[in-house]
Amino acid sequence: MIPQGSLNSEFSKFQRKLVTDFLAWQVAIVNEYKRPDQFVMQNFDLSWRNGSYAIQPDVDHFEACRPLDICGIDIYHKTQDDLDGVTIGLAGDLARSMKQDNYLVVETSAQSILNSALQKLHYPGQLRLQAYSHLASGANMVAYWPWHSIHNSAETYWKGILSHDLEPNPTYYEAKQIASEFKKFNEQLISLKKKNRIAIYFSNESLTALREFPFSYKIHYNDVLRQVYEILYKNNLECDFVDHTVKDLSAYKLIIVPPLYVAPDEELERLNTFVRQGGSILYYFKSGFCNEHVQVRPKRMPAVLREACGFSYQQFTNFDRMSLKENPFSVEQEHNYVSIWGELLVPETATVLASYDHPHWGDYAAITQNRSGKGCVTYFGSLPSSAIIREVILDCAEKAGIDPPARKYAFPVIVRSGTNKAGKKLYYIFNYSPQEQCIPYHFDGGKELFSEREITKGDSLRIGAWDVKIMVE
Repeated sequence: MIPQGSLNSEFSKFQRKLVTDFLAWQVAIVNEYKRPDQFVMQNFDLSWRNGSYAIQPDVDHFEACRPLDICGIDIYHKTQDDLDGVTIGLAGDLARSMKQDNYLVVETSAQSILNSALQKLHYPGQLRLQAYSHLASGANMVAYWPWHSIHNSAETYWKGILSHDLEPNPTYYEAKQIASEFKKFNEQLISLKKKNRIAIYFSNESLTALREFPFSYKIHYNDVLRQVYEILYKNNLECDFVDHTVKDLSAYKLIIVPPLYVAPDEELERLNTFVRQGGSILYYFKSGFCNEHVQVRPKRMPAVLREACGFSYQQFTNFDRMSLKENPFSVEQEHNYVSIWGELLVPETATVLASYDHPHWGDYAAITQNRSGKGCVTYFGSLPSSAIIREVILDCAEKAGIDPPARKYAFPVIVRSGTNKAGKKLYYIFNYSPQEQCIPYHFDGGKELFSEREITKGDSLRIGAWDVKIMVE
């Protein structure tokens, strides 16, 4: 470890490039020998926090995936009462975004994961729910690790489809049902395509630089990113992921940017242009602070982003929690706060959405919004509560013209959609709860895949506990 943050960040970038170059070298060798009908795939993993979590700091997802024919992903997640589909959705949306194409789930939870003291066996029906959740993000394969539980290894309690007795069990029979349904409905479900208008813009450079210069010792970059994704997911706003190597952002109407602490001028100007041409961006604090060498810009912040954001600031402070004046987002009072980090924003052309309720910082803005060209920039100078973030994201999406029918539902009813190979619209409607859900059907008429029941807009749809309905328009 080098006691210099910029140099450590540069070394982290070098290590990621070694991974990228090594994979490219391996792919080139395999390509010399593979048959025309074969493909090259690598199963990527997320960062780990008792299961798959968020962006991998040691691999540049997009760069490493470029030479591959197909992206693969490992997805391990919570289950039982904690099963909500967030990890499945995040990992799947990332994998699909890496090549803007379908992907393979190479490993995912069978009976349980983790160690012998953290066994969480799926409830009946959850394995099937999870399998269709993978397909709903664009997966073309779901494979479990391992086939049978291992008798003597580090992963002895990483339980497979079969237990240590190697005999059929309820998980095996549920997997058998999944396989039978996949075979029957393969042509209707394979190669789901999506055209999302929201993207989460992430940066490995910012992630690793913020390990060197953290804004908090309680939460980190990936916590912010995952919170953003969870709010989008639970409010049925589907998204892609883009990283700093993606230069064409024209497919999106709204981009949400976790702390973009490190970025060259050219990257920030590209984002400014996206806004001027009609796009919307929601920035988090610390964005625009350093150049690509993790050198703080010698300008009033947010430096290159200042004109587009419509404010400036010179000072910032840490704190535990601070209320906002007058509850500007009409959330429950217990959620009317910001926390962790606070930039003292001085508006120039921006509209103040929220100000700190504090005897010394009360004259400063905490959240702003500014028109720039044809577009709009919203900025969090601090970390709001989840309730406030939800209100701001929903407002940004609505102003960007993103208001799909799926928005009429919210967790535990999760809707994922896309177009199949035949050009037909599919809606996966999940019930991530132990109670049956009876909901009005808000989409155009179609047929439910499993029951073949015809349904029209306004009809009632019943979804059992931990179950899924797949509607084909």
